[in-house]
Amino acid sequence: MGQVAIVTGASRGLGFAIAEKFNRAGAQLIMTGLNKERGKAAAARLDKAVFVQADHGSAADWDRVVETATSRFGRIDTLVANAGITHGTPTAEMSLEEFRSLNRVNLKGCFLGLKACVAAMRLHGQGGSIVLMSSIVGKIGIPGLIHYSAAKGGLRLMAKAAALELGPEKIRVNSLHPGMIRTDMTAPFPEAQMAARIPLRKFGEPDDVANAALFLASSRAQFVTGTELVIDGGWLVQ
Repeated sequence: MGQVAIVTGASRGLGFAIAEKFNRAGAQLIMTGLNKERGKAAAARLDKAVFVQADHGSAADWDRVVETATSRFGRIDTLVANAGITHGTPTAEMSLEEFRSLNRVNLKGCFLGLKACVAAMRLHGQGGSIVLMSSIVGKIGIPGLIHYSAAKGGLRLMAKAAALELGPEKIRVNSLHPGMIRTDMTAPFPEAQMAARIPLRKFGEPDDVANAALFLASSRAQFVTGTELVIDGGWLVQ
């Protein structure tokens, strides 16, 4: 692969699976997250990986992430904007602060990452790949998750708009839309009951999402931009 990649929210779950997959393919990695101890431990498990503690809703932290990547590895080829949070609250009970807090990470954080990495990609002039981690919730509504739905739907169209704008510079932008993937985030859901609603009758694994992210970042996807890649076992085709 030979790329320099930034993977956000990379200390566990989907983020670590993606970082591990990229690492095995030969990428040099900047892994980000809020938990310093967990992040450093995760990076220590991989080769050519550096952890940078970052608040993804902070422009200053994003500047520091990009500066670390370019000073350590000379350039940025790929961003996988995976960091995100979720929790359910009925609409009438949701505070404005709760709505803003979730979207500070899930939507604003991805915008800041895209903005910072595009500037860095322009410096080396070889294009790049940006993958925004949306969700099937970015394509359908879910009760009690209007803040999360708004963020993930926003990422879907952010990727399309950016793909149109940045295509002439060979910077590709795509969105990933996982369904029920076996992670800490989906642990509260009754798996047997939920799997019965999925055509493949099972939850996906983090590796399924990591494989898709690696494809979108690789030269095999050199003619793929502005697309929505759904990884949900068939949930949305029903």
